[in-house]
Amino acid sequence: MENWNKIADQKNLTEGPTWIDGKGLLYSECSASLTWFWDCNKKTNEVWRNNTGGSNGMILDVKGKLYACEGEGRRVVSYSEGKETEILSESYNGMPFNEPNDLAVHPNKKIIWFSDPNYGGRELSIPHESVYLLKNESEKWSIERVTFDTDRPNGVLLSKDLKRIYVANSPHDFDNENIRRELRSYIINSDFTLGEFEVMHDFGNGRGVDGMTLDSKGNIVATAGFNKAGPGPMIYYFEPDGRVIKTFKAPEDSPTNCTFGGDELDTLYVTFATGAVYELKNSGLYGLKKRD
Repeated sequence: MENWNKIADQKNLTEGPTWIDGKGLLYSECSASLTWFWDCNKKTNEVWRNNTGGSNGMILDVKGKLYACEGEGRRVVSYSEGKETEILSESYNGMPFNEPNDLAVHPNKKIIWFSDPNYGGRELSIPHESVYLLKNESEKWSIERVTFDTDRPNGVLLSKDLKRIYVANSPHDFDNENIRRELRSYIINSDFTLGEFEVMHDFGNGRGVDGMTLDSKGNIVATAGFNKAGPGPMIYYFEPDGRVIKTFKAPEDSPTNCTFGGDELDTLYVTFATGAVYELKNSGLYGLKKRD
């Protein structure tokens, strides 16, 4: 029996768990446009930032700068406590983004990959749902589309060796048996665009991967599944080639994202569509330490 402990129970879907060393966990309550902070010392939840434009995925770079995808705001931003939101990008070829969802940051270059699906059901402002590349050159961010074969890209993750981007291609048309939900691995080209992909795991017409993180060995820890179909809500543990090492049954329906935290990065934090946030201790897994 896994040692799950609920640390938060918000009213709306939670996402974007991000560990702040020695302090606690930041996470998004998307539809409320709130970023919460769970203090690991006080064991309390407090609003860290409001009016976040439906912030979803968040990530820290190696210098501690926090980046976020604002789905409702249709933009990719960075946050600093007590400062105005910095907008990195909010359109492609003059068209507003659909609903930026998740992002990955290169550890030693000003490079960001992010997904732009449309889970909110709004009319598409861009007639495709793709992954994009942001580059900061001469203190200005440029944007480039880097996938041309995604249906609804969700979680994105940079491999430990910095050679691949993992993409959760997870459309929501669950009644259509011809639509497949796949965890994909894309080659990173020399210019940081993405090349061909391999299907690492095919979830069929069940709920595929939402968010994911790396462990210390470069394996993938991913949230997927729901009570409607298949094995139910699970935390999957994949090798980089896609082989399933093990699974953990999630304590609530529809886990959305995960990250490691704690002094030894030995606690897994998981957000849920139910609004809950849990910690899982004594799993035997450890998070990847900051990369230089």
